[in-house]
Amino acid sequence: LGLGGSRGSLRNLPQMAVQICALMRAAAKGPLRVMFPMVTDIEDWDSAMPVVDYCRRKLTERGVEFEPDVPFGVMLSVPAACLTAEDFTAHGCRFFVIGTNDLTQYIMAADRGNSTVAELVDYRNDAVINAIAMVCQAGRNNEIPVSMCGEMAGDIQQTARLLTMGIDKLSASPSRLPALKAAIRTSH
Repeated sequence: LGLGGSRGSLRNLPQMAVQICALMRAAAKGPLRVMFPMVTDIEDWDSAMPVVDYCRRKLTERGVEFEPDVPFGVMLSVPAACLTAEDFTAHGCRFFVIGTNDLTQYIMAADRGNSTVAELVDYRNDAVINAIAMVCQAGRNNEIPVSMCGEMAGDIQQTARLLTMGIDKLSASPSRLPALKAAIRTSH
């Protein structure tokens, strides 16, 4: 809640431009994807992309080596963004990342850091699963990859379900990787 993620960046466009220019320069040295975190709706995307265009122009004018075709995507951790995922693809978004920790707490209206309501923050809830399914469907419809991070991504009890839904990549803590790899192998 508040000014985290893209909201904060969009309120400081000069700093955002410096960061995007640096990322585009780094991408000339190796593969890189840039994700706008915590977007709320297509207006966030449409406000950020002119900064990307500005960076392309400035780096070209300066004659600096950079990768002009860096893939840009969004982290979908706000329910409003999940409900309108198709809009992002129509505006040039190249990938989705579902942030399950924030998404779950926002859907369940319960702060995961508040011990009095933390038990309500359950990513297995049907509402959370439905939001994830909507994003996966939008990804399939538009042939863009869908990744996932957060606690759910490392839960081997959910691996087969997530892969069936259309999750292409899972990001989990290193301690969970061996079990997660085994779960992926057995689910295919």
